[in-house]
Amino acid sequence: MRIDKITQSALLAGAVVAPSVVAAATSSPAVAPKEQRPNIILIMTDQQTASAMSCAGNTDLRTPAMDALAEDGVRLERAYCPFPLSGPCRASLMTGLMPTEIGATDNGVEPNEEAMSQSIGYLMRDAGYETMYAGKWHASEVNLPEEGRGFKKVCNMDDRTMVENIAGALKERNEEKPLFLVASFLDPHEICEFARRQTLPYGEVELPRTEECPNLPVNFQKSTYEPEAIGLRKAAHPRSHPTALYTEDDWREYLWAYYRLTERVDAHIGALVELLKAEGLYDTSLILFCSDHGDGAASHQWNQKWILQEECVNVPLIVKAPKSDRKALRGATNSVALSNIGLDIVKTICDYGGVELNEQKYRGKSLRGVLHQQEAPLHEEVFIETFLSEVNVRGWAIVEGKYKYVLYNHFQNREQLFDMESDRGEMVNLAVESKHKGTIARLREKMYQWGLHTGDKQLVRALEPLVKE
Repeated sequence: MRIDKITQSALLAGAVVAPSVVAAATSSPAVAPKEQRPNIILIMTDQQTASAMSCAGNTDLRTPAMDALAEDGVRLERAYCPFPLSGPCRASLMTGLMPTEIGATDNGVEPNEEAMSQSIGYLMRDAGYETMYAGKWHASEVNLPEEGRGFKKVCNMDDRTMVENIAGALKERNEEKPLFLVASFLDPHEICEFARRQTLPYGEVELPRTEECPNLPVNFQKSTYEPEAIGLRKAAHPRSHPTALYTEDDWREYLWAYYRLTERVDAHIGALVELLKAEGLYDTSLILFCSDHGDGAASHQWNQKWILQEECVNVPLIVKAPKSDRKALRGATNSVALSNIGLDIVKTICDYGGVELNEQKYRGKSLRGVLHQQEAPLHEEVFIETFLSEVNVRGWAIVEGKYKYVLYNHFQNREQLFDMESDRGEMVNLAVESKHKGTIARLREKMYQWGLHTGDKQLVRALEPLVKE
């Protein structure tokens, strides 16, 4: 296809604005024939919280491309990242395993090579797919290594030129094979530079008068009995958290910029969708859209990621079935299904791609069922982990039903418990009330068992005295 097939408006919008135990994956000896397997497109943003979409009810921004995907598919409201940091989460997204299992415990830390040698690019390539990767990699290098990790490298990270580069790559693809394409954008991650008053790589965001900026979130204040580790982390790394002296107006400007950067990447996604339609790939593809983690977005006066509050760990997840799946829901919102994107996206891609995985070691679940039933559940609970490297603190969370339990392994107020039905903003820490002792004990035990299953020795050590109380 020629690039001029993309609608001019979409192109212009895009141009303005980038321990330890690792399981072997076993491919099915009889891979499904090409005509029975859809093309698969994974679209990713970076540092986008789940509520930063107009289809999620947010009136402070407009995301027509994301909204259109949601209209054609299913939006999951309770999708979580495995780790609120790019490197560990992206390594998980490529392997289908938790970051701790593969040694990806921080940015810049190389994942276990055995796990990466069995990652999704290799699995899909070996299953007969034409595999392509465009944009940010960061597992752990910023850009995809030249050897490709099972993918044909389309281009390095640059949101402004990525769609054009994908268009060129699609002209040269082998149309005898189904396509697996990852399109990985940077924004709204530029909010990190904005908070530091740095030059933004893809162009500045013009600020309006303060009264035109979004109001502060209802959970702008810190939660009761906030873990001490959170404040210590913030104080220890002012470059990441240059917000100590922010006024309320500064926070409103932060939100304005964050939403404009989200709109910027939405325009690129719109250009990509136009390209897919022009190439005849949109209707024939399973399309998954997600972000690697969220952003504090001024809630609890937090910017950046790392900690386990909802804005940092609850991420967008939209799944659009290929048009041939006539039973698939369109324009549906699932508020029930709990998903861990690091585990479930690999499982979903392999499900549709005809690749069998070892069920004992890959704990993800395919999202296929969620596409066919609006209130379909998925996991009984999901687990999230983190590492606050500046203060050497590990953290974990479990979301189950209406409860969310959080544990940090050092300092005061290590535990949090929130009722996510009555207190979605996580303002009141119930862990300090004796009447919730039974709930806390049950969730501690589940988290302890998770630590045993995933080989997370630090989690086991942190919980062992508590589960034996």
